[in-house]
Formats: sequence, C-alpha cells, structure tokens
Amino acid sequence: MAIKHNRDIVKVATMYYKKNLKQSEIAKHMGISRSLVSKYLNDAKNEGIVDIFIKSESAYSIELEMNLEEKFGLKQAVVLDTSSLRKDEIERLLIQTAIIALQKEIVKAKTIGLSWGKMMRGIVDEYPYENHSDTTIIPLIGGLGTEMVDVHSNQLAYDLAKKLRAKCKYLYAPALVDNILIKKSLLENDGIHDVLEAGKNVDFALVGFANPFSKNNTMTEIGYVNQQDIDELEKLDVIGDINSRFIDQAGQEVNCKINENVIGLGIDDIRKIPNVAVVCYEDNKKDVLYIGMKTKIFTHIIVTDSIAEYLLKQVKNETY
Repeated sequence: MAIKHNRDIVKVATMYYKKNLKQSEIAKHMGISRSLVSKYLNDAKNEGIVDIFIKSESAYSIELEMNLEEKFGLKQAVVLDTSSLRKDEIERLLIQTAIIALQKEIVKAKTIGLSWGKMMRGIVDEYPYENHSDTTIIPLIGGLGTEMVDVHSNQLAYDLAKKLRAKCKYLYAPALVDNILIKKSLLENDGIHDVLEAGKNVDFALVGFANPFSKNNTMTEIGYVNQQDIDELEKLDVIGDINSRFIDQAGQEVNCKINENVIGLGIDDIRKIPNVAVVCYEDNKKDVLYIGMKTKIFTHIIVTDSIAEYLLKQVKNETY
C-alpha cells in the first residue's frame, strides 16, 4: 500500500502545483477529504517530492493519468511506468497495479460484474483475500463448455467470490449459441434472465476486450470464432469486441451472427453501468481501447505508459 500512498501524494502535488487546482477541487476529484489533501501536500514537501518542481519517478506517468482523465472524461486512469521493466515483467506488474488501483472501487461496490478472458484470470488469481460478505459477484456473459474453463465468466465469478468471501450468482448458459431460436429459449428461463438483469445493474464491472484479428485472440483459441467469422467481421469494419460483442469505430454493435447469438450484456448495457474498468498492455488492443474510451464505455483504465501515449496522440490528432 506504500506504493499507492506515494502515488496519491504525487498525484495531489501534480494537481495542485502543475494544474493549479484548489484543494477543494482536488478533494472532490479524488474522493478524499480536504484535510487529507492538505496532509498529502505537506508530505510531498517533507519527503522531498516537491521542491519547486515535482521530483518523483512517478511524475511522468501521473501526468499521463491526469491528461487521460481530462481528455476522455474518465473517473480514473492509472499508468504503469515501463521504462525500467523487462518485457516479461510488464503483464505481472500491470495486474498488481490494477489490483491496487481498483481495490477502492471493489470495497465500495455491493455488486461486481465480471466479464471473461485471460486478463480477468490474472487479476482474480493475484487478488488478495479480503472480507466483503455483503458483496455479490455477477457474471456478465455466459460461460459453459470444456475449453479453457478457467477464463469463463462463471468460473472467474466463483473464484473472486471465494477471495472476497462474497456471494456469487451463476449464468447457466453458454457464451455463444448456434442460432437465435436457442438464445430466445434460454432467455425465457427465469434464472438466466434474472442474472442478466442483475448484471445490468451492478455498481462496478471489470470487463474484457479484444482484437479478433490478432494471432492470440482467446475467442479463436476456444473455437467461438473461425476464419469465416473473421472474414465477415473484417467486411463489417469491426474494430474489436467488448464482452464478446463486436463493435465498429462508432462504438456500436455491428449486425453480425455472433452478436445475435451471444448470451451476455450488450454494449449499451455496459455503457449504462456507472463504473466500468479495463486493463491493457497489448498493442493489438489499443484501438479497441481508444474507441471504448472515446464512446464512453469505459470509466476506469489501467494501462502502460506506451498505451497511454498512443491514446493521447490519437485524441490530439482527431482534435486538429
């Protein structure tokens, strides 16, 4: 927690000394008391972080965070400084950074929605054991089958609930069915319908997203998507998927067979959730991330410095 404490001090100092924000404005932005803001400013001076200019190895990443929050209207942006990291260290440290950053949201949330994927798996595996017995974990997409079960939404929800000593709901349906008639029949089941409705109303959601055209796409590995599907998606100018819903450059679901047959929350459902977090370090996902931020699907992001720089460059290019 010392790392988070130091980052908070640097962030407050940056907002006060570089952004010229008032202490009351900083307190409101960070969700802390004004007296704590004052304490952080004193700590910044006493610890030698502030001496006319901000002295900390976190300063650059903090500035990236603040620019991302300002440009995209995010509730929270957290940037991992990778300048001194080996490539094989980045994913592990980003997951640890994400856990520290999101613990405050998880503590506040009474209902937490979980998507699926390898990044979700990493976060759940590394999450510490805590006691949140009043919290309920809810899967946001179906997940039955025999392939890579550990990354399915139901399994992730179960495992996170164990970590938090929380309650858990299960979505007893596959993520993808063969046709719309099967989907309609499943949605008429009260149990499935109720879990999906609960998913739409969670306080906080952690969702997965991907680029279907990348070589290591999990949907392709599991067999949900084949080459014919990929060819169709390319013709539809798909930019990527969020919670296994394929979207275009406008952040809207495209009209395709897979979207019709997915059992899970749609893009508009996710966009209505008040707090939606994503974690990303892969270059092949950065365009999907950009569209998700630009079209107000995501509210919290945890990314590397290179991804942050790309996102800010994209929004700058669109401004001119």
